[in-house]
Amino acid sequence: ESVLRTLDNDLRNDVHHVWALSKDFGASGFRFASLYTQNRQLLSALANLNIFSGVSHPMQAMMAEVLRDDDFVYRFVETSRQRIRRSYEMCASRLDEMVIPYTRATSGIFVYADFSSLLPEQSPEGEARFTELLLDAAKVILTPGQAQHDLRPGMYRICYTFVSPELLDVALARLDRLVVKIRRCHWDNLNTTTFKGIIE
Repeated sequence: ESVLRTLDNDLRNDVHHVWALSKDFGASGFRFASLYTQNRQLLSALANLNIFSGVSHPMQAMMAEVLRDDDFVYRFVETSRQRIRRSYEMCASRLDEMVIPYTRATSGIFVYADFSSLLPEQSPEGEARFTELLLDAAKVILTPGQAQHDLRPGMYRICYTFVSPELLDVALARLDRLVVKIRRCHWDNLNTTTFKGIIE
């Protein structure tokens, strides 16, 4: 249920409702969003920014047409939910098989996973080395915790909706094989020969 309904539209100064096409419609490049707030100070501060962040008239007209079509919006959102759920379940299942702790999601498009047990050392440098290994050996991109200001080395955000389920399956299989290699070998023994078979 929407926070607006939960609070009976009494948001006061501390609650703000932000909505954008990027999440619900997968259209981040359209740069179309809205902010609903009852905080007059915030509204006043943002009023001066409107000139730099306004949505073009053609985009407004197009989105008004799309959002007026309740049947389309319902079908689109429902199909997206089903696809997101499928990708989430695929990702969660693979993380369970790899015995990688993660925060279980009830919604959203990310999984936050703890790869700290695989780092060569518990430090930002260890996280950086693991991130480099993910890219070089498995050709998999995960967002490291450092990029999200997480102080715990080894925390990674996995965006399971950025690619098709088929590509997600390939990436998770590569990640699984990399995890197995790291657990079998000490970091000092990892080399190009060790990584054969990760990308198939």
